Amino acid sequence: MFNVEVQYQTLSQYLVEIKEVFQYLSDLRWIVAEIARVDSDKNGNYWFELVEKSNGEIIAQAGAVIWRGNSSTVQNFYLKTGVNLQRGLKILFLGKASFHEKYGFKISIYQIDPSYTIGEMEIKKREILLRLEREGLIDRNKVFEIPLVIQRIAIISSESAAGYEDFIKMLRDNEYGFKFYTRLYDSFVQGQEAVLSIVNALKQCALEYENYDVVVLIRGGGAVVDLQCFDEYEIAKYIATMPIPVFTGIGHTRDKTVADIVAHSSFKTPSDLAKYILERASNFDNQIENLKNSLFSKVKYLLNLESSKINNFSKNLKISSKSYLDRLGLNMSSLLTDTSKTVFKKINSEREKLFKYKNLFHRNTNQVLRNEIIKINSLSNKAFMGLSKFLTESRFNIVKYEQFIVEKAKNLMNITTLYLHQITEKLRLLSPENILRRGYSITYCKGKALKDAKNVRNGDIIEVYLYRGKIIGEVKKKEDLDGSLKLF
Repeated sequence: MFNVEVQYQTLSQYLVEIKEVFQYLSDLRWIVAEIARVDSDKNGNYWFELVEKSNGEIIAQAGAVIWRGNSSTVQNFYLKTGVNLQRGLKILFLGKASFHEKYGFKISIYQIDPSYTIGEMEIKKREILLRLEREGLIDRNKVFEIPLVIQRIAIISSESAAGYEDFIKMLRDNEYGFKFYTRLYDSFVQGQEAVLSIVNALKQCALEYENYDVVVLIRGGGAVVDLQCFDEYEIAKYIATMPIPVFTGIGHTRDKTVADIVAHSSFKTPSDLAKYILERASNFDNQIENLKNSLFSKVKYLLNLESSKINNFSKNLKISSKSYLDRLGLNMSSLLTDTSKTVFKKINSEREKLFKYKNLFHRNTNQVLRNEIIKINSLSNKAFMGLSKFLTESRFNIVKYEQFIVEKAKNLMNITTLYLHQITEKLRLLSPENILRRGYSITYCKGKALKDAKNVRNGDIIEVYLYRGKIIGEVKKKEDLDGSLKLF
């Protein structure tokens, strides 16, 4: 198309010239940037995408590389921080602009200052804790009361995590034979997807919290970088706002993560968490056993005490009744004796008067004498009649009083005997054997008496104890009822 000869270069020749210009003009500088992406190739080179952000917006972006010959910088960073170079980390590095005919513009990284990144991580962690404190979330989950027995457990973990396997094995194979209901919300617990995965699991647990006693977040150890997700604000917020207690067993020996701090309780390992749950169940089981023994002892003591009281009351009643009748008989005999003495004393007095009148009027006429004798006989007859009447009335009263006393004693004995029968009948009706005789039964599941259908699952074997014998069966269906059960 053109007739003139054109001087030209190949692309590689041109880019080599640019490369030489970059090498001549650029020098080493300490630079701060955030890692947006990092990869390594089979040759041992590390490729980075670096960014600078302002208010969440990227305002600068460049590629960077750590060449294979300088790869020890990566290992040194990990040894000093325990963190792998990864997305989201801010780093302070010594770098120089370079240009490569194949890879284009890159910043060559020669050194990375580990102390800067550690400081940035701690600053970020402190900022998150201060934000949670301002929002009143640090101790929010800690106000919930832990159930006496933790049986229904929501687990947020990875199904392949060793910590999850240890946790389940300890609960399943416990020496006490306790049974637990667990449900796994399978989640990533490390890597870039961990935060979103764990947050989604926490949201689901919050929607279904009525089905659980606690939520446990477990992992099972790992490098510091693997635990970084547990310092994120989103995870901490959803832990703090969970409507039931949240336990953590992340498995680490360094300072607590933000998730540990906002959780209700934190444990170093999933095994420590499982041990705690088993210890609470064992303590509750021991309390129930002690209460049962104490109740049996108290009932036995009360029955013996009431039986002793009844026997003593019966003996005292017999003795009191006999003593009362004996005193009444003595009083009646004394009264009869005193009455006889009074009557005879009156007769003797009248006789003395008679003899006196007889001597005084001895000289009167026979008529007067006869009149006086008639009067005397009349008085004597009246006296004897009065005495006879008095004695008759006295005997009648004595018989009447005796019958009254006997009747009262019989009534008292009948009332006392009826009261004794009533107490004896109450004791008999309240005895466990008689309760079973009336058609009631006691149901046991795995050695424990059942009081709530929630404590048994379909497929469990139960033993029903009757008045005579027992029935062994398998639970096919159950109904959980809130409140008291209406039998009729």
